[in-house]
Amino acid sequence: MSDAEVTSGPASEDQRDRTAERRGRLAFGVALLVLLLACGVTTIVQTYTTKTPEQIQRITRNLECLQCHSELIPQFSYPTVHDPFMRKDCTTCHTPHGHVEVTSVIAGAKQVWQRVKTLVEWLPLKVVLDVFSTGESKVGEDQGGQVVSKTEKKVKGKDSEPTLPKNELCWMCHGDMGPLLSEDYPHVPFEEGRCTECHEPHASKFRALLTQDERDLCVTCHPIGRELNREQVHPPAGGRWCLNCHDPHASGYRGILVDNQRDLCFTCHPSVAPLSLKPVQHHPFLYDNCTGCHEPHGSDYTPLLIEYQPGLCYRCHPGIKYDFLKPSHHPVGTVELNCADCHNPHAADYPALLSARNNAMCYQCHKAAIQATYDRSAHFQTLCVRCHTPHGSNWAPLLIKPNPEVCFQCHAPTYFDESSATEYRNNHPVRPTHYDVKARRPLTCTSTCHNPHGTQHNYMLRNYDFPKDGNCLICHRVVPGKRVGIDF
Repeated sequence: MSDAEVTSGPASEDQRDRTAERRGRLAFGVALLVLLLACGVTTIVQTYTTKTPEQIQRITRNLECLQCHSELIPQFSYPTVHDPFMRKDCTTCHTPHGHVEVTSVIAGAKQVWQRVKTLVEWLPLKVVLDVFSTGESKVGEDQGGQVVSKTEKKVKGKDSEPTLPKNELCWMCHGDMGPLLSEDYPHVPFEEGRCTECHEPHASKFRALLTQDERDLCVTCHPIGRELNREQVHPPAGGRWCLNCHDPHASGYRGILVDNQRDLCFTCHPSVAPLSLKPVQHHPFLYDNCTGCHEPHGSDYTPLLIEYQPGLCYRCHPGIKYDFLKPSHHPVGTVELNCADCHNPHAADYPALLSARNNAMCYQCHKAAIQATYDRSAHFQTLCVRCHTPHGSNWAPLLIKPNPEVCFQCHAPTYFDESSATEYRNNHPVRPTHYDVKARRPLTCTSTCHNPHGTQHNYMLRNYDFPKDGNCLICHRVVPGKRVGIDF
């Protein structure tokens, strides 16, 4: 076997492999081309069989838009795409503004002159141009000025204009939102037709074609950072879920809320909802004014209050503020007591929004010291408020009148008051013009003799049962060698 025969075998095999590889590539290219052609034919057939001639013309014209506005093509892959943009129906919103630019190639001297003229125009030698410009028409008539070829190119023209004024354009397709304009509280951009301040006109990476994530979008115009930096933050505001509470376009409720304040708050605070059935309701709660007491976004006063108690309550009840400045008053505004300890701020079953009825209200704090004896006394059917005022008084302890006038409301002065300048009464002195030597203070009904809340003795006497002399001898006795009290 010769050397040529030995080496020819492998070489021919490599050549066959390369040929097969080229054929495979060619077959793949042909298959791909056929596939693309089939897609194109399918699209063309579908367009011509399902669209009217006007629609076909519009689709063809709008496809031309993307030849110049190719930067918009990637937006077709965004999660949210505007329907006209997806349909490539550009002229629904925009007026066409492209035109065809024609470039002609001219033979002869005129072509040379045009090039020289262009060069000279860009040089600061305008005088030279002026000298030669008079012969331009003659040059155009010289032999060789015929057009050799023309090239057409589609280019952008002047800026496109909306097919309608910007503040009316969106209504062309979104007319169903028109009634929202008549709502009492429209969002200003919506009212003025500035839709693109919040929405992208073509496509967006966020829902509803928003220009940003909704948690970032609202705060660009509504800076609430200071409110979110307070001690307590409302969770929807903290998460910037503004649309949980607000309608982005318009609403019939103040603050562009999606519902009236009370029902809106009930959706997240269901424990408060049953209070709306109570017979006595706080006016802000009854008349849909939750924000009369609470901050909607954030507050330094829990629970999201506008101000701490009792200052918050004084805003609507200024007269009560002065009751707590009187000499005798409940310790409201201290760590011991606040308005809501007696009054439910939303609603209650009892008048004045009290949390309990009659004396049971007072027993919530005064049970151990008073209730045990009071309920067994002659006064047990008398309400506490017949003698005491709940807020503040000039007469201790929180009396509605000075002692003994407060007693004379039920105990007739004829039988219990002392003599006056106009009337003689054979009764024991009870007025503070006298001095109580036992109590070492001005004399009254309760200074030494009686306890109005009850005692273990009859007639609510503090020390002994009547008719024992012990009650009298406390003040009326004589100790040998020393005068004590009063004797007759």
